[in-house]
Amino acid sequence: MIEFFNSIINWFESFLINCHLGWLWPGFADVGKFIGEHMISGMIPAFFIAGAIAIFMDKNRITKLMGAEANPLISYPVAALSGGILTVCSCGVIPIFTSILQQGAGIGPAFTFLMSAPAVNLIALSYTGSLLGREFFIGRIIAVFASAMGIGLFMKIFFPDKIYEPIKSKYVMVEEEKTYTDKELFLFFFLLVSVMLTTTGLLDNYTVQVTKFINITSGFYSRVFTVALEIILIAFWSWKIFDKYDIQLWLKKSYQLFIMIFPKVLAGIFVCGIIAKEVQFTHYLNFFENNTLLTNFVSSLLGALMYFGTIVGVTIVMTLKDLGMNVGPSLTLLLAGPAVSLPSILALVPIVGKKKAFTFLVLVMVFSAICGYIFGTLYVPIK
Repeated sequence: MIEFFNSIINWFESFLINCHLGWLWPGFADVGKFIGEHMISGMIPAFFIAGAIAIFMDKNRITKLMGAEANPLISYPVAALSGGILTVCSCGVIPIFTSILQQGAGIGPAFTFLMSAPAVNLIALSYTGSLLGREFFIGRIIAVFASAMGIGLFMKIFFPDKIYEPIKSKYVMVEEEKTYTDKELFLFFFLLVSVMLTTTGLLDNYTVQVTKFINITSGFYSRVFTVALEIILIAFWSWKIFDKYDIQLWLKKSYQLFIMIFPKVLAGIFVCGIIAKEVQFTHYLNFFENNTLLTNFVSSLLGALMYFGTIVGVTIVMTLKDLGMNVGPSLTLLLAGPAVSLPSILALVPIVGKKKAFTFLVLVMVFSAICGYIFGTLYVPIK
């Protein structure tokens, strides 16, 4: 079977070369490598979890916790974490940010949400771990949360007077009664996350200890057996606590996210594979070979001015890092790129004014650069 696939790959490569399209081969090779290594182990479980978050999580409850009168020890962490519900870019988050302000959220938590939402969604983090490794996965989580809450606090200090009053509507929103409890929903999400952890191999040492009692001692086969069992449990539990319409909405949302995001991911990997092979960026990247405050600030400036897709940006950073960019400026670019862009700042000006928009832009650049510099200084590969 392996020889059969290798023969197809060799034939396709020869076909491209004969058609004078051999320069496309590195892109296809990188796409194939990604599908083989990361498709099942990281991406597919993440889409099902993201779809479940979008359908089953109570977004109104999260929004209420971010109000101007809420305890800051609660509102800022909630604002930083609630972006995981959404899969949005720096422009797509603007309408949601506006509605949060208009519904009475404090300016600090609102800007915390604006910074974190494009960066902390589950798919982006899973993609970061798959392509850049656990060091960047952990570093990005810590840096995003620290930066987002820091930016929110500074925005609250700089602009304490403006209070956005909730919009009074003549319509009364009636929420449908749920057929499941919070505990049942927690167990459902626990099972979904368990599938992701199992497929990535993080639980192999534990699953083998269990499956050895049924004579399954191989890590791979133990993983397959455990995932199959988890899927059966998810199917049973979801059928038990949700009605048929809820399940259809969940699967439809997961499919929509997949169709919306995954082709862009593959396109980004394809383009980056070609660029890495055909274009010699080495002499342009010499400046970023060292981790200094200057290189990190320049990296944050570039990230802030470019339009970085939340997902595709990871492939760009991966390519630049492989071409010689230091891990510090690489993380800086990964933080600043998805958080702000020139189009998003221009869209933000009519909503909050020039001063707030410019201040937010500068704070994102400063916090991203500092976090990148600290990450580059403390960076130790995880074995």
